[in-house]
Amino acid sequence: APPSSAGFADGAAGIGWALLRFAGAGGGPRHRDAGLDALRGAVRGAGAGRSWCEGTSGVALAVADSPEALADPELGDWLAERAGDVATAEPQADDSLCHGELGVLELLGHAAVPRLRPHWLRRTGTLLAAADRAQSHCGTPGHIPHPGLLTGLSGIGHGLLRAGFPDRIGPALLMRNSTGADRTHVPMTFSTNDQKKRQR
Repeated sequence: APPSSAGFADGAAGIGWALLRFAGAGGGPRHRDAGLDALRGAVRGAGAGRSWCEGTSGVALAVADSPEALADPELGDWLAERAGDVATAEPQADDSLCHGELGVLELLGHAAVPRLRPHWLRRTGTLLAAADRAQSHCGTPGHIPHPGLLTGLSGIGHGLLRAGFPDRIGPALLMRNSTGADRTHVPMTFSTNDQKKRQR
């Protein structure tokens, strides 16, 4: 059965995006067709919300990040129409990746929608200025600080780093590595006590 949600986090958009990535890595035409079908279902079921996890930003990001989807007339036309609505809407109520402003900025800064770049610059500047003046707003009830990735401070920190260094810090929401870190020389040494713990 098709998923009940259209969103990226647990709905049709995320499923379609993942299937298209798998198809592009050698999964074949069956996964490509299933991915496109899932994304078509997502755009038809997208509601008025603008979050990454459940709303239009996540659905649009799934389409923008999938070359096969961009080449599909229905999906490409939907993205051209709805992405502009997201760009001109009021900022999200919190700063988080999941359902806050940083999730929206991931769409606005995507290379597949260059016309949204001025909106990305303006909204990123507003977010950075607000973060400089006051504590970041987590995506929790009452904006209570917590360390989590999707709704907490680690995700907000990652998003702020990405806003400053978009070419070096990979997008967590699209599960891409950062290019600014050399991981080939990370020491992997364990003490004798650590090794005993790992063997238990």
